[in-house]
Amino acid sequence: MEHKDESKLCIVIVPGTKKVRRITIEPWLPKALLCSIALFSLLLYLSYNWISASISRFQEEYENKTHIARNLEKEISTLEKISLDKDREISNLMATADEVEEKIDETDLLLKDIEGLQKQLEKKAGITMASRSSMLSRNAALRNLEPEESIGNLKGVLDEKEEELKNFIAEIDNRFKYLESIPNGWPASGRLTSRFGKRRDPLGRGTGFHKGIDIANSPGTDVRAAGAGVVTFAGSRSGYGRTVEIKHNSEHTTLYAHNSKLLVKPGERVQRGQVIAKMGSTGRSTGCHLHFEVHKHGNPINPLKMLNR
Repeated sequence: MEHKDESKLCIVIVPGTKKVRRITIEPWLPKALLCSIALFSLLLYLSYNWISASISRFQEEYENKTHIARNLEKEISTLEKISLDKDREISNLMATADEVEEKIDETDLLLKDIEGLQKQLEKKAGITMASRSSMLSRNAALRNLEPEESIGNLKGVLDEKEEELKNFIAEIDNRFKYLESIPNGWPASGRLTSRFGKRRDPLGRGTGFHKGIDIANSPGTDVRAAGAGVVTFAGSRSGYGRTVEIKHNSEHTTLYAHNSKLLVKPGERVQRGQVIAKMGSTGRSTGCHLHFEVHKHGNPINPLKMLNR
């Protein structure tokens, strides 16, 4: 008996008119085919996963690089802005340096003008202040400093000069007040009828010492303060009639006698040339005139040595 291999797969093809055909498939072939399909599917699955993972990784890297690129663009933009700001700052510093240089030049000229005026005022006022050359040399040294430091030091120079000018103005003011107080202005217009010193008594009582000068004019002539000061007496005094006394400063006082009318009161401050009385002939007098005395440290002096000629 012939043995048949039942493990083989047999496919029979029956055509309509022809001979029946038989195809025999080895039993291992389907298994091999299934294994190949499974292996291909596995490879396809693994390839798909690898490709998907690569695409995700590439996409993530692309996004990271895009983010980095944007950050770089922002940093570049920021650096460009900083660069522009630095350029502006450098330009401003250069402009500031030029401006500071101009300010120093202007200050030099101003200080020199002020120095000249101060010296003129000192000469007129008859005073001498401390030397100021150090301030000018200090101001010239500012050119070697940085702009900001120059500005600060320039402000210091100007503040120092301002303080000096305040002291100078106070000194000048005091000096001019003193000069205004010196009784060297003529107290009245008229004719000089009697001088300072020994003379014959006009009322025929021998000789005596005349402590002032006499200026004669018509009744009611203005009698003026010879200098600025404070009225210490305004009233009648024996022999002098209606009299005014003025204290001008720590050295000088003046006396105006024989007035017909007094126009000031004790304690009143008067200016040089201010009308303080009207000329008359009160007291021991031979006619309408002003008797004018100047005292220095309490002692009578010749008024003609004080009065402006």
